[in-house]
Amino acid sequence: MAYGDVGGPVTELVITCSTKSSGTVDIVKGQAVALTGNYVVDNDTDDEDVVLGQALADCAERDTAIPVKVRGICVFEYVGTAPTVDGQAGVLASNTDGKVKAPASGNGVGINLKVDTSATEVHVLL
Repeated sequence: MAYGDVGGPVTELVITCSTKSSGTVDIVKGQAVALTGNYVVDNDTDDEDVVLGQALADCAERDTAIPVKVRGICVFEYVGTAPTVDGQAGVLASNTDGKVKAPASGNGVGINLKVDTSATEVHVLL
């Protein structure tokens, strides 16, 4: 079932960001990314980093434009304890590249709409 079938049309906001200019870049489409500079994103996150959005393309090159969904429903892989669906809780970045986790405290970013424990995925409204 499409998301629009449940609650009406879904609006998304995609912005063009850039990959970092040094080091290794290995972003896979669908992964969570965090802001590391002025419109610069990376999936190599530290535990509890704030998730900016979801990469919409694969990229392995430095200093390259990449589309990032920053508003809308994103489906992220998570690690650790399953995130909570309660109308308030969201997610934060984990130590595992491109994956999210339930925050240790607070609500995190976005609102969790659905958790699929068999696929270790969480649907988050950013």
